[in-house]
Amino acid sequence: MSDTPSRSLDGSVPSENGQHRYFRVSTDENDVVTASLNVPDRPMNVLTEDVMQELSRIVQRVAQAKGLRAFVIRSHKESGFLAGADVTAIRDIDCPQHASALVLAGQQLFQRISRLSVPTIAVIHGPCLGGGLELAMACDFRVARDNSSTKLGLPEIKLGLIPGWGGTQRLPRLVGLRQGLRMILQGKLIDARQAFRMGLIHEAIRPETWDQDVSVFVQRVIRGEMSSDQHKRSRGWSDWFWDQTKLGRHLVMMATRKQTRAQRRHYPAIQAAMKAVAAGFDKGSDGESIELHQFKGLVGSPTSKHLIGLFFAREQARRAETWTRGIQVRNQDPIRTIGVVGAGAMGGGIAQLAAVRGYHVRVMEVDDAALARGTQQIQFHMSELAHRKRWSGAQLEETMSRIRYATSYDIFRDADLVVEAVVERMEVKRSVFDALASVVRPNTILATNTSSLAVDEVARKLANKNRFAGLHFFNPVHRMELVEVVRGGETDPETVARLVELVRALGKTPIVTADGPGFLVNRVLFPYLGEAIRLVRQGVSTIEIDRAAKRFGMPMGPLELLDQVGLDVALHVARSLKASMGESADVVDFLSVMCEHDHLGKKTGQGFYSYRRGKRATAVAQRSVLRKEDRNESSIGFQNSGYVDDGLSYLQRRLLYPMLTEASQCLEDGIVTEPWMVDLAMVMGTGFAPHTGGPLHLIDSIGSDAVLTNLNCLAVESGARFSAPRGLSQHGRLNSSLYFPEESKETADEPFVEN
Repeated sequence: MSDTPSRSLDGSVPSENGQHRYFRVSTDENDVVTASLNVPDRPMNVLTEDVMQELSRIVQRVAQAKGLRAFVIRSHKESGFLAGADVTAIRDIDCPQHASALVLAGQQLFQRISRLSVPTIAVIHGPCLGGGLELAMACDFRVARDNSSTKLGLPEIKLGLIPGWGGTQRLPRLVGLRQGLRMILQGKLIDARQAFRMGLIHEAIRPETWDQDVSVFVQRVIRGEMSSDQHKRSRGWSDWFWDQTKLGRHLVMMATRKQTRAQRRHYPAIQAAMKAVAAGFDKGSDGESIELHQFKGLVGSPTSKHLIGLFFAREQARRAETWTRGIQVRNQDPIRTIGVVGAGAMGGGIAQLAAVRGYHVRVMEVDDAALARGTQQIQFHMSELAHRKRWSGAQLEETMSRIRYATSYDIFRDADLVVEAVVERMEVKRSVFDALASVVRPNTILATNTSSLAVDEVARKLANKNRFAGLHFFNPVHRMELVEVVRGGETDPETVARLVELVRALGKTPIVTADGPGFLVNRVLFPYLGEAIRLVRQGVSTIEIDRAAKRFGMPMGPLELLDQVGLDVALHVARSLKASMGESADVVDFLSVMCEHDHLGKKTGQGFYSYRRGKRATAVAQRSVLRKEDRNESSIGFQNSGYVDDGLSYLQRRLLYPMLTEASQCLEDGIVTEPWMVDLAMVMGTGFAPHTGGPLHLIDSIGSDAVLTNLNCLAVESGARFSAPRGLSQHGRLNSSLYFPEESKETADEPFVEN
């Protein structure tokens, strides 16, 4: 169905300066009204207050018009249907009354759409998220383009909120209670084919026949050949029991409460969403009123403020001008061909990602055997991706054809960028760049994927240091969104700018850091891991240590993480950071002994835990690898006197305070320039409990005076590694907000309270 208007709703085609700013409204020869949304100056459509008001006026005119046969809502932007509500407007809600008005306006508008006497059809392509999906669900019919860019979901939970415009009511009724809860509580996004199988949409239409098939669908609707319920999949007896009976729904809710018990401690939106969903099935409750009440209680809560803050920090990090502000950057040719030295886990992951994103890729290994192994792994992972994404054979073949392989550096002669991803040994990396320097063009950017070695030291013998930088991807490359762009002492602004643009084009989020041991993420993470090892040496059980971290909100415990990464890798990083980290010799010694015993973690089946067939079996007592003086130590004695209540247990303080001090020190040392950069990097790079906003937000939430007092107690008990950085000490004595003074303690710590 074409977007070209035949005539407008009132009989004339409106001009660009006519009555509609956000929608193009037209009526075709079949008396079908189409409202096509195009929010100006936005890459994606979002629902602002002005957009909602204009849509409300259109709906009112549709309701009053005579002889109409259908109302179609779609997007005029190729980028997608609707990305949801404007998050800026949500952030700026300043009182409960404001929140109520915002939610109520959306609920009432979507109710009016659902009650229109003519059939309503949502035509979806690209993202259909949050308020966008709530709008689509208010329509009688939904069709979606069946390609990889189409995603449907209610991700509000990731902002510490719940859907507020009827989403908690309509989605479970359309797809069933179990699937509806899963989508709402996980913020899970699904594609068009999944949406069709679940009964969320009526048709998933192939891109090649998109316009034609949409027109056919609309014709079938206006001829009365379809009912709004016939898209629902036929479900078996068990689905009927779980979704349609009171007992079944009660059991589903009980099971969900049990599964989410740990998360509910930090994410109140989970409990709020379950209450709103349950009310939707209770005939004695007004589900949308409960939804409104629950939403209102979440807006302005500490968790929501922190998660929304992280959302905006991510958006800021993905803007090139954030990192090039005040710098005149010359126009440069875009990076089109990327070389990768090394086809192991990291190099292969980088090569695969670049090929999928449309770059020409050159991969080199040291010999034929290593190249064959690397090629096989890249092809295997590419085939897995193609299966998940439902690529055609031609699409997979085309993507694979972008990668060329060789055992000679000559393959990089046409590369715009070459990334080194070989073993973490300085002499090996330098030899790679010596060889590259004689082959690549003078304007080719060279980058090292080192996780711990000094970038300037790696580049010491290079002539063109201005075109050299660190490009630190995290493992696994396809899952981890963060990339550290490490600026060497002589790296020029143009090189940084081009690498930032590349990271964004690869679908990742860049954080630009100065060169220094461990850069940002590993430098802040290592003291946390090191303290966990010290606690093991002091006799605290592995499970107890990891449990304390997970109760705080970490995705996994520090010892679980060490086993996942590999204790040999951790040992290498520890040795690299040893010179800059005080009191780290004991951690290096312990990891050395573990590695000598081949206790490398999951890959060898034995680390801090034992593993069978890749799955964790039991916690392992480390007595066989502890030195004699360690074995003679008794279980740690907890010294509680003198501590200020910070909401943390003693074990959590021991684990987390080293991260807080190192995060503060990184900012003082200029590794990054602003506090939000530290917090975003730690949340994205390590999973640091998102509900806290990050380590520096946590300092402000606890209070710098309380943190300083507790650090002093820990330093007396456990050593100088707990000494507070200078800036933190000064602010702690003044009890002032150190990092986010614009966020007052009242608004940061207290949710809205309605009089």
